[in-house]
Amino acid sequence: MITFRSLFIATVFASAVVSCALTAQAAEQDKFQQQRERFVRLEHNIDKVSRKQAEAWYAELADYPLQPYLRLKRLQNFLNAHDAIEQFLAQYQGTPMDWPLRQPWLKRLAEQGLAERFLANYPGSSDTELQCLALRFQLQTKALPDAEIWQQTEQIWTEGKSQPRACDPLFTAWRNSKPLQKETVHRRLQLAAEGGQTQLIPYLKTLLPASEQYLADLWLQTRRNPAVIARAKFLPGKHIIERDILAYGLKRLIWRSPDQALATWQRHINDPYFTRAQRLDVQRQFAIALASKGDSRADNWLTTLPAELFDANLAQWQVAHALRELDWPKVQKVIEQLPSELQGDINWRYWRARALEEQGEAELANTEFTDIAGERHYYGFMAAARIGLPPSLAHNPVKVSDEQIAQLQQHPAVQRAQQFLALGRLTEARREWNHLQDTSDEQQKLTSAKLAGQLQWYERAIFSLADVGYWDDVELRFPLAYQQEMQLSADKFNIDSGWSMAIARRESSFMADAYSPAGARGLMQIMPGTANEIAKKKVQIRQLYNPVINIDYGTDYLNYLKKRNDGNLLKATAAYNAGYSRVRQWIPQDYALPADVWVETIPYRETREYVKAVMAYYQIYNIRMNVAQDVFKPLVAMKIGVIVE
Repeated sequence: MITFRSLFIATVFASAVVSCALTAQAAEQDKFQQQRERFVRLEHNIDKVSRKQAEAWYAELADYPLQPYLRLKRLQNFLNAHDAIEQFLAQYQGTPMDWPLRQPWLKRLAEQGLAERFLANYPGSSDTELQCLALRFQLQTKALPDAEIWQQTEQIWTEGKSQPRACDPLFTAWRNSKPLQKETVHRRLQLAAEGGQTQLIPYLKTLLPASEQYLADLWLQTRRNPAVIARAKFLPGKHIIERDILAYGLKRLIWRSPDQALATWQRHINDPYFTRAQRLDVQRQFAIALASKGDSRADNWLTTLPAELFDANLAQWQVAHALRELDWPKVQKVIEQLPSELQGDINWRYWRARALEEQGEAELANTEFTDIAGERHYYGFMAAARIGLPPSLAHNPVKVSDEQIAQLQQHPAVQRAQQFLALGRLTEARREWNHLQDTSDEQQKLTSAKLAGQLQWYERAIFSLADVGYWDDVELRFPLAYQQEMQLSADKFNIDSGWSMAIARRESSFMADAYSPAGARGLMQIMPGTANEIAKKKVQIRQLYNPVINIDYGTDYLNYLKKRNDGNLLKATAAYNAGYSRVRQWIPQDYALPADVWVETIPYRETREYVKAVMAYYQIYNIRMNVAQDVFKPLVAMKIGVIVE
């Protein structure tokens, strides 16, 4: 019998247990805080003290997860401590501490001519300098047959860019061992012209026989201005390589000047030395370029390409060209003639249903739309809106237990990542997390995604799920990150917070320190020049990494684009990615297209996929935030373009 007294005692006991657990947790956090502060102080000086003092510091932080990084930093500054480095690398092989030490140490070993030690500790690498050093030592020690070494050397040499100086002795030995084949020079010359370093071309010219050196000049001129191939006597017809130059020039010229490219093609169409592979390569590029420009001549190229060339990109432009003409029977026909492996893709299922709908086959169209509407996808949401169904999130959270989370938290990489997170050192934290992903099975990756979500490390949760192709945990993949800040800015600049959250999710996956090759910064990937225009003053770059400031600039810019595009979110979203001026060029001036057709015919693939993703994310965030607005419903009746009366 349970008495009041026994119940009271049990309650007190349970409370005491919880209290003790919380106290222990607080004590552990306090200890970590002290150790972090000590680690930072020691890290600044670890390479300046005696070995004895360094060992004492290692012992002081023996139970701290980042202690090995003290040893790493010291060894990076004492690269002659070969035995200690070898021991450290054996202990932390494959971790983020491996390569930052192994790479400079291998180069030091090479400087000292320690061939055997170098080769014993060289695991293979994408570092060209190390590849060359390894081959030199393998040649010296006879570790590999000469023929194998020369084969690898030729592969390294035949690149469209200059190689490190460490490769020069290897290249000299290779060329002394066998004559340099002019075919090899031609391959490197083509790579340099097509996308490598054009400054390499004059050097490669000197390696060709005198009678073929003019080819290097032709490559360089065509790289600088593809229109030169349109000159009547530009190609003298003395060498087969001229057809490679012609094909390269035609593929570039069709984008700049279609009329010139087509006329040049006609002059060379009967050239017997223009190979079938070259012709098909040019034809494919012509078809895509003309279709993306809305050129009516695209039909002739799209319909004559052999089936062997069909892939998703070519299919996109075949369908898009028919869509731009609003030729719905052709849309249906093109889709039904696609390879079977493509026809099942959701985009072509959607457009086949649209074609049926426009041709009065409502019942067949609605059956297909209903099937598609169950998917959490741009086309699924669009299909649902067309037939009046609610959008489906199809949320299915990952199955992870508390025990699995607790076990993963004991993993050294997780502990190191968490300490770097607490220090605000996100790059080091990501390296540790990526190492965890690389060494985990599928269940551990799902567990890591769940743990990252609990840590509010949104980007890692998103990427961890993507790593295993688990797309259905909507809460982890579309977190309500920075929701309060997003809402405040959205209210200030009179836009929907779901839209701005969708932009941030697409732009950076909520990485506050994101930095693109083009120079965009922060959560919403603001360009410094854009920030300056918005603020009407010079904005310091570091400010763009502040989430609150970045959200404010991004939201302000969205409001600006929305106004410039007459409140049209599709065009404003496209402009956020491609720029307002470019999007204006894509707006039909004497007719209007249905909104979904306009999106499908955006010439830039990046922008086309960007608009689809942002609109789908916008729908998801509205549902997640209990906003009743259906993002896709207005798109069903929307037209993009200018109707001239």
